[in-house]
Amino acid sequence: MTTPAERDAPDPTDLAPTRGTHPVVIAPGPGGAEEEPLHLVAAVASPAIADAPLRGNRDFWVILLGQGISSFGDAITNTALPILVLALTGSGLAMGVVGVLSTLPDLVLGLPAGAYADRWDRRKMMFVADLGRAVLTAVIPISAWLGGPTLALILLVTFPMNALRVLWLAAFTAAVPGLVGRGQIARANAVFEAFFNIGWIVGPALAGLLAVAIGPGPTIAIDAITFAVSAATLLLVRRPLKPEARSEPTHLLADIREGIAFVAGQPTLRAVIALWTTTSVIYAGLTSGLIFYITVDRGLGADVVGLVLSAFAVGSLGGSLVAARMAFRAVGPVMLIGSAFMGLTLVIVALDAPVPVLMGASFVAGILNANVLVSYLTLRTQLSPDALLGRVGATARTLSVGLMPIGAIVAGVLLDAIGGSATLALMGALSIAAGLGFALLPNVRLARVPRRGATP
Repeated sequence: MTTPAERDAPDPTDLAPTRGTHPVVIAPGPGGAEEEPLHLVAAVASPAIADAPLRGNRDFWVILLGQGISSFGDAITNTALPILVLALTGSGLAMGVVGVLSTLPDLVLGLPAGAYADRWDRRKMMFVADLGRAVLTAVIPISAWLGGPTLALILLVTFPMNALRVLWLAAFTAAVPGLVGRGQIARANAVFEAFFNIGWIVGPALAGLLAVAIGPGPTIAIDAITFAVSAATLLLVRRPLKPEARSEPTHLLADIREGIAFVAGQPTLRAVIALWTTTSVIYAGLTSGLIFYITVDRGLGADVVGLVLSAFAVGSLGGSLVAARMAFRAVGPVMLIGSAFMGLTLVIVALDAPVPVLMGASFVAGILNANVLVSYLTLRTQLSPDALLGRVGATARTLSVGLMPIGAIVAGVLLDAIGGSATLALMGALSIAAGLGFALLPNVRLARVPRRGATP
C-alpha cells in the first residue's frame, strides 16, 4: 500500500510518502514515488567521509531536517490533491489523468536529468527545483481562494512541477554519496525512512481534517511553504556537492547510454529493477483508488482517508526501525514476500472491512513497504559504481516511475467502470501474482547485498 516515488518510485505511496522527493503525485508506486524516495539512497563519494558516523555529520542533518519538513508538506498534498480533483470532477478518470501528468516527466526527462546530475552542481539543482516547486504549488491554493479555474491550473502546473521533482531527485541521488559512505548505507537509509515517516504519520490525518474544515485547495498551501523551507536549508549546507571534474568532456547521449548499459549488463540489478517496476505500475493508481473507495464506494469522509494513510506511515516508521536493526542482506526474499503480502492486505481492504480493519491492514502494509524499499535502494546503491550513481538511479526511475502513467490511467478507467472496491482487489491480486511470478527467477530470488569489499 505504498505510494513516497523514489519517492524513485512509488513514495508513500499511494499510501505512502514520497518522502522528501516532493512529488505532487496522485498515484505513487510501492515504495514510493521514487518516486522511490531518493532520500534513501546513499553511497560513498569521498574516502575521507567513507565511514564517518552520521551523528557528527552536520550537513547530513541539515538536509535531513529540510527534507523532513518538506515530507510533511508532501503528505498533506498527496492526500489533499486527489480529494480536490475528485471534489471538482467526481471522476476517477480525472484523478488518473493528473496521475499521468505527475509521473510522465520521469519517463521523458529521467535519463537526461541523471546525466546532468553527474555534470552540474547538485546543490544548485536541488535549490532551483525546490524553489520552482514552491511557486508552482502555490498556484493551486491561490486559485482556490480566488475562485479561479482550479482544475485547469492543476492540469497546467502538474507536469512542470514534477519535471522539477525529477531534476531534484536526480541531483539528490548523486549528492548523498558526499554525505555518507558505503559503510553507513543501511543505517542512513533507515534514519531517513524513519524521520520522513514522522511527517507522514501526522500529515495525512491533518490533511483530511483540514480538507473538511477549510477545503482541500487551501490545505495545499502548506506544501508550498515547506518547499520554500527545504530550499532555504540547502543554503546552509557547507560541503560542496559537485561532481568530480572530468579529464575529458563527454557527450550527454554517451553518458546516458553508459548508465543504461551498466543496468542492462548487471543481471541482479536488472532483475530487481524489473520487479520494482512491475509493482510500481500495479500501484500507480493506489492513492486515487483508496480515496475513491473510501469516499465514493463507502461514503466515508476525508478524515477517514487521512487516518488510513497515517496508519500506513506508522507502519512504515516501525518497518524502518526493523530494517535498521536487521539490515537485511537477502533483498530478493524481502521484496518477493513484501509484494505478495502487500497485495493480500489490499485485498482485505477491498472487502468492505470496518475502518479499524482498514487501518490495521494499512499499518501492516507500511511495515512491509519500508523493508522492501530500504532493501531495494540499498542493493541498487551497492551494485552501482560511484561515477554512475546518478545515471543508474535515473535509469531505474525512468522505468519504475516513467511507466506509472500506464497504471494510473488504467486505474482511473477502472474506478469509473467497476468501482473502487473491485479496482483495489485487482491491484492486490496482481501484486500477489508478481511476487509469485518473480520468485521463479533466480536473479531475484537469490539477490543479496554484497559484503563490504566485495566486487559488485
